[in-house]
Amino acid sequence: MKLIPILLLSILTTTVYAQDLSYPELHVTPRASARIKLEAKDEASNTFKSFLPMQVSAISTFVAAYMLSGKVEDGTIAGEKVDDGKKAAPGIAMGISALWLGATTWASMKFRPYRSSYRKKKKMPYRSKREKLTVERLAEEEINSLKRVGKRMKWISVITNLGLGAMLNDANPDITDDQKGAKFVASLSQVLAFAPLFFTTQWETVAEEQDKYKKKIYAPVAMTPILMDPTNTYAATGASLLWQF
Repeated sequence: MKLIPILLLSILTTTVYAQDLSYPELHVTPRASARIKLEAKDEASNTFKSFLPMQVSAISTFVAAYMLSGKVEDGTIAGEKVDDGKKAAPGIAMGISALWLGATTWASMKFRPYRSSYRKKKKMPYRSKREKLTVERLAEEEINSLKRVGKRMKWISVITNLGLGAMLNDANPDITDDQKGAKFVASLSQVLAFAPLFFTTQWETVAEEQDKYKKKIYAPVAMTPILMDPTNTYAATGASLLWQF
């Protein structure tokens, strides 16, 4: 008879804990809303570091285009007619790379998504379990959304600067010393175009760390054994959870 209350208590405890595990947003440390608040404090310096590899890539492309500017003449070079597309290549490359520099510089100085998100979440009610879940899930959505933005920016930067470097090399007659120098820098810009892929933006880092913290909630659960009936080999009396710390 004593086994029945113990078994019922075990099942009740397991059920309550299992229900709590269904809301990992409320058990993760730090919570997503708290992480956004922490990141908002150092956002300026972290954003600058995140955009630096993209800016280096854009600067190398701009320099290569500037070196070639005015070196693709009208008429014919080495017996080959220079088409309008090749003559326009340096200007196009300078314009796009300058646009990248301007956009990333503006983002480094003005774009503060964590701060904006924190201000919005701060005004939301945070008392009941439902309200807390709403805030935490919206905060997680913001964190994951910024991660996707960071990845897309890196790949767009790589593709853009890689393509511009190839365009400059194709337009370069590679005859004079100046043109050969411009060709070398354009080739270097193609190599540096991959620089953003070797660095992780702060947005990606935050999302990945938050995901790791969330998974650790389940770490103490070692196993969930079935409680067997000692009088019947084929009958089970319930289930339990075992923890390890």
